[in-house]
Amino acid sequence: MNHPERFSRVGVVKTIALIFGSFLGAALSAQPSATVRVGVLEDNFPYSYVGADGRVTGFATELVQEIEAVMGMRFERVRGTTPEISRAFAEGRIDFIQSFAYLPEREADVEFTVPYLIMAGTIFVREDLPGIKSLDDLRGHRVLVHRDSLGDRLLRRAGLGDVIVYVDTVEEALVKVDRGEGDATLASRLTGLSLAHHLNLSHLKAVPGNVEGYDVRYCIAVRKGESRLLAQLNEGLAVLVRTGRFDEVYQKWFSHVEPKGYSVEQVLLAVAGGLLLALLVALWAVWRQRRLHRQIARQSADLQIGAERYRGLFEGTPDGLLVLDHTGNADKPIVLQTNPAARRMLQTGSGPEPGVRLDHVLAGDPVLATRLITAARENRVAEFEHEMTEPAVWWRVSLSPLGGRLLVSLRDITEQTQARLRLQRQDEHMRQTQKIEALGTLAGGIAHDFNNLLTSIIGNTQLTLMNLEPGHPEAESLEQVLKASRRAQQLVKQILSFSRRSDVSRQPLRLAPLVDEVIGFLGAVTRGTVEFAHQPESTGALIPADAAQVHQVLMNIGNNAVQAMRGTPGHLSFVEEVVSLDAKTPLQTDLKPGRYLRLTVTDTGPGMSPEVLNRLFEPFFTTKPMGEGTGLGLSVVHGIMLQHDGAVSVTSALGKGTRFMLYFPLAENPAPAPVEVGSNAVRPGNGESVLFLDDDPSIVDTVRKILQRLGYKVEAHLRADDALAVYSANPDRFSLVISDLTMPGLNGLQFAGRVRALRPELPIVLVSGYWTEGDLGEARRMGLRATLHKPLTYEILGRVVADHLLRD
Repeated sequence: MNHPERFSRVGVVKTIALIFGSFLGAALSAQPSATVRVGVLEDNFPYSYVGADGRVTGFATELVQEIEAVMGMRFERVRGTTPEISRAFAEGRIDFIQSFAYLPEREADVEFTVPYLIMAGTIFVREDLPGIKSLDDLRGHRVLVHRDSLGDRLLRRAGLGDVIVYVDTVEEALVKVDRGEGDATLASRLTGLSLAHHLNLSHLKAVPGNVEGYDVRYCIAVRKGESRLLAQLNEGLAVLVRTGRFDEVYQKWFSHVEPKGYSVEQVLLAVAGGLLLALLVALWAVWRQRRLHRQIARQSADLQIGAERYRGLFEGTPDGLLVLDHTGNADKPIVLQTNPAARRMLQTGSGPEPGVRLDHVLAGDPVLATRLITAARENRVAEFEHEMTEPAVWWRVSLSPLGGRLLVSLRDITEQTQARLRLQRQDEHMRQTQKIEALGTLAGGIAHDFNNLLTSIIGNTQLTLMNLEPGHPEAESLEQVLKASRRAQQLVKQILSFSRRSDVSRQPLRLAPLVDEVIGFLGAVTRGTVEFAHQPESTGALIPADAAQVHQVLMNIGNNAVQAMRGTPGHLSFVEEVVSLDAKTPLQTDLKPGRYLRLTVTDTGPGMSPEVLNRLFEPFFTTKPMGEGTGLGLSVVHGIMLQHDGAVSVTSALGKGTRFMLYFPLAENPAPAPVEVGSNAVRPGNGESVLFLDDDPSIVDTVRKILQRLGYKVEAHLRADDALAVYSANPDRFSLVISDLTMPGLNGLQFAGRVRALRPELPIVLVSGYWTEGDLGEARRMGLRATLHKPLTYEILGRVVADHLLRD
């Protein structure tokens, strides 16, 4: 049976520095600590298992006992099978596991010591099976492995999935191969040889050489964030190695699989001793001297093997490691040693040479240098995250004092950090979306109530103007009230557009009046600190657009410009011009060829960097301080321009201001501008009866007076029950029913259904401050003739009532 290759390794970066770095300082004395709960496996021979006396024993178990003794710690042991201990560890019921295989995917939840055992894998076969030297030689044979093991994965990766026979454990696989129930198995050399010896498997042999890629690393594992406990365990392992106790424990458990042989000198000496017994006394001194020389040579070789082992661990770990010396000057620590990972992360090439000052090595990252120097001065265990901006990289930096030295570990956590930041951005996006939805609901409610008020204001003002003689001195004031009310009506429309409760209505319009309106508003906000200029288009070109949405675009761009120039005098200009674009025009490749009205908005603000410019139209991207912006303004601008078959482009540079260019398609064969219908143009009634229903007393009173002025008889009510009672008594009395949509008790749709049940052909008009898609769909399904938006004016009521009565 071939002997195993021994790979005992202390899993502590601290020990690496102590042994590999010419024993960097004396071992630290342990400090008393609270009781720590350790998970002890009962089914992991020969590392942790239940012995014949019922007690848990094994290499890992004894190693942890030694750490407990040398560090003065107190461990409470929790026994169980591998699944039970793993579950208790995941649930936080134990603090560490004494034997846990390192896997990269486990690092998200577990902190590992550096491995104390690294075991190469090999192929175990029956001794009577010749010709097996590598994985390729296993084709056509039965290879026993347990499911999802490292051996299972290696075989499948080598295209040998058809030779696999699954078993439950490594022990079962070895036993079946020994009995001839299988041809071969894959296991770590140390584990396989130990089990073969323990179970007296005499027909089993290990194939010489190691299986490439089969590398099992045994560590002590602690829960994430337990940096102090991890440092204590690392220190305990370091003490065991330095004192030689680690090798004693190793020899106790694995000496039976170490090579056993004798030198030629030993054989000759034994023969000579048997033949020349009489000369033993004379030769004793010489023999003893030779033996001492051999012991010294063997200990030197062991020490060299240990140094090579820890050098390989130090050089091979994926984390960057630096050993610092701060004994001379705590403010200017020097770098004694770095591993390849550290040199790659710090981009120092093959350097630095030992003895270089840390602040010189980290000259490109003074923030990290300062934090490390501060930690060196405090000489304590520490851990923090460090961010580098170019490129965007995050490191977890851990520090462990080693007497007068300091061991620094750099771990790249960029992927985990970026995933966390993406989740935070998604959460912020969700919060902003919920804010907007709530704001939209509030806006719709406000608009509904405001439209009710406007109905009363506009209606009564119109009636009053009709009662005045021409040229009356108060007429001009009342006209101003009507003008302000019309403006308020447009503001309500913008609120409903924001809350997505109004349909986009594109009508041919001139851009100049909207620009003037926005300039007037911004001028009031800036109070003279910004100079405005407007150059309108001279031919009176019209664009098919929704006035409320275009107004929102201008306000968003203008408001951003004003805020950018806040606190300093500035200039904001609006220039309109008609341009023709063809397929060769490089400016806006997503625009169709044709004629456009281009509005150029230029400010003299601080401008934007290329990085900001590239993300300008992203939703929720903002450079404003927290609480001063949602990051939605320009993304809304971009969306509205696309809805209008137009485009927006922007140019900017730091210190040179910003220029937005908005492209609106010109109206094709624009319809004539709508003529405002005066009150005298409305067709009067002829005494027809109209039933009107609304829960707002001011609206009921206003609409009653308007309809009576128009020549109709009006039956007006505040409650649906009262209106139904009157209607049910004589349905043929009424020529038209007008009802509000939103009311307590029966709503407008339900009321219309009750009316239709008694007289299906009766025309019904529903009125609301805002309409949802669901309400409009239900109204169409019921066949209602009209749905009106508040506010209700003299002209609207006159036209709608007359049109419906004429149809009948």
